[in-house]
Amino acid sequence: MTREAATLARTVAAGHPPAATIQVACPGGGPFPVRYAVDGEGAPLLLTRAGSAVDTALTAPEDDDVAAVLAVPAPSGGRLWISGWSSPVTDAASLRSALIEFAAQHPTADLLDVGQGHTLHRIDVAEVRLEGADGRLTEVDPEEYAAA
Repeated sequence: MTREAATLARTVAAGHPPAATIQVACPGGGPFPVRYAVDGEGAPLLLTRAGSAVDTALTAPEDDDVAAVLAVPAPSGGRLWISGWSSPVTDAASLRSALIEFAAQHPTADLLDVGQGHTLHRIDVAEVRLEGADGRLTEVDPEEYAAA
């Protein structure tokens, strides 16, 4: 079941439901609606307006990573939960690659404003869970999720 669950999780993550939210481990940390895409290994890339509540919650002082959980509704009525550590993508080469991957899945003019009016964050995946329509949770190995 783990291979099927990993494939299903990657399929749900690659979709773009309008109700995806991010919860951040800090006071006032959401949930916030968020625009996202996933990179080639399934790591979520989050596009936020610079200075917004979600951008502020995802940006830790002193460049520390922030614990975050992305919740993505599944077409079956369940939900995909991707937990991990979020940080802004600031390295020029990494940012360019992440912008290309985001644009390939979810083209938006706001990507042209990253670094000025928008910020791109990446979640390093630590935990993946699929919630069925019946509320039952299935744990997905992060390495199997990345490989799916």
